[in-house]
Amino acid sequence: MVEKGKRQTSIMNEEQHIADNGEQKAPVSGTPANGVQSNEVKEKKKKPNWTSRIVGGDVFTSSSVQRQIPLIALLCLFGIALVWNRYTIEDLSRQKQRKQDEILFLRQKRIELQKRYQETIKISQIAERLDSTGVGITAGPPYELRIEN
Repeated sequence: MVEKGKRQTSIMNEEQHIADNGEQKAPVSGTPANGVQSNEVKEKKKKPNWTSRIVGGDVFTSSSVQRQIPLIALLCLFGIALVWNRYTIEDLSRQKQRKQDEILFLRQKRIELQKRYQETIKISQIAERLDSTGVGITAGPPYELRIEN
């Protein structure tokens, strides 16, 4: 709406300028006196291309962009939240992998300790049986006993 008013004002100013130079005076309403539109060539202002509008900052002054600023800010917040969530999930997956490795190590350690415990129980049971017969467990390497009858 504001742009139409500016255009009409510029057209009226051009018509007034033509009238001041001594040429045929056109009415202020923007149409010739006889009711037929004039064939005047109106100079159009050259619009700058979109890259120069963005670099120059003209894009941000337009009312359509200014109305969208809250939406743009919301999209920026969503982008920041997306990046933050990505890093958080990556950190959590690394922690999970470390815990799984630790659990695997502890399970292997438990199996090893269980095996040693079972071996010591077997040896102590064998030692109890041998004590009753009078034979003791040697600290050296095992050897074979042969009893001949």
